[in-house]
Amino acid sequence: MAILIQQSPTTPNMANNTLVFSVTSSQVTQSQFQFVADLTYSGSNTVLQRVKQQPNPNARAVFDFGSIINNYLGEDEVWKIPLFATSSNAAKRFNIRFGEQYGTSVSSSVTLYTGNANITGSPAVSASNYIYIANGLVDPNDKVNWNFNSSSYYVPRTTAGSGSVTQANVALTNAPLTKSIQTSEYETIAFFNGNFDNATGSGISANAQDMFMAQWFFYDSTGSLIQSINQANTTANGGFPRTTSFQDFFNISSSQTSGSQLMYLGVGVANLEQITNISSSWSYYDLYIYPPLGGLSGAWNTGSWFVQRRYEKQDAYCSYPGARFAWKNEFGVWDYFTFTLQVDKAFTIERSTYEQSFVPFGDNTPVTYNEQRRGTVNYYNKPIQTQVANTDWLDQDTADWLKELFFSANVYYQDGDDFYPAVITSADVTEKTNPRTPLFQYTIQFQVANQINPRI
Repeated sequence: MAILIQQSPTTPNMANNTLVFSVTSSQVTQSQFQFVADLTYSGSNTVLQRVKQQPNPNARAVFDFGSIINNYLGEDEVWKIPLFATSSNAAKRFNIRFGEQYGTSVSSSVTLYTGNANITGSPAVSASNYIYIANGLVDPNDKVNWNFNSSSYYVPRTTAGSGSVTQANVALTNAPLTKSIQTSEYETIAFFNGNFDNATGSGISANAQDMFMAQWFFYDSTGSLIQSINQANTTANGGFPRTTSFQDFFNISSSQTSGSQLMYLGVGVANLEQITNISSSWSYYDLYIYPPLGGLSGAWNTGSWFVQRRYEKQDAYCSYPGARFAWKNEFGVWDYFTFTLQVDKAFTIERSTYEQSFVPFGDNTPVTYNEQRRGTVNYYNKPIQTQVANTDWLDQDTADWLKELFFSANVYYQDGDDFYPAVITSADVTEKTNPRTPLFQYTIQFQVANQINPRI
């Protein structure tokens, strides 16, 4: 083999990261030699990007595809899903194949080789079946080597059998485990699902993070259970690849797709109201997501993937409508928070004018006197609405997590039953300096991304 891949990123990984490949070749001394790398979607031969690089002084090439792959990812607009949903934009499978090109002399034409011996053709040497990349980021101090710390969010286990399961908080969010929510608000969480090596069990098991069953428990103010909801991750419920809850993952793992490896679940009250009526007397509810118990019984394991997540009912303060935001977090999926206190709105208007003569010098004879003729003409109006939203007092964990909203480049706000794009223009923090109970309050200014049209 001519091409040897010495280093490659782990999977799953994040696009806005250093996705480092190191390659060498036995043909590196050939005239006009260059390494060639092709980026394609997994299962496609259409080249998205072709990158060429000359050998470095150590006869190797180091490629970083992080800044390239993020051009082919986006966001999934899944805020209002009733149950499960797959990803179509925020994460995808890619293939990165390496080859080489060289000539017979310094002045000859060059030939492209697959990287396998002396076979001509497009690059064909790959480190894995595919690399799965989500549209998130990785801070330098959070990396494992060069890579996203996927082990904290992807905990595969044997899907058959009833062995104990270590609880793991694998939701793709840094939000506190206890949050507040109003009855009209939507919310989703996201998680990796399935496996990332296309491994299937031989009639016994397969290693996967199998998000099989979601369960909600609603309680009243006395702590009494008043309602529960169970929903399986099936195609009928928006999930994939199960068609019924009686299928174990090792029976269907070969059917999983790029979209089904990143899953969303609607967890807000407004999401759940689309499938059933929620008792108005609820005070809080807990969410669990379970792996399957094993066999074809359709049951689920008593150990959950998630540490318990709790949502507490939050009523509007003094009839303030508040401001509900959804933003793309560091994992490339959505987080949600409501600024519960007053929201102030103000308009500024940018104008441009010119002065015209009161005398219409371009008129035909006779020149008509017109006292309505305008001297100052306003030819450009741009109204800009700025809103100011305020939080209640926040604890340290919530205040730290909420900074992600200010850093996010993709923010939406919920207005009634819809979500609209917004831009955070500034943020201020007030700290209540009590060393025992530190509290914080945020005030932000934001603008709707699509301003109203001016009046002509």
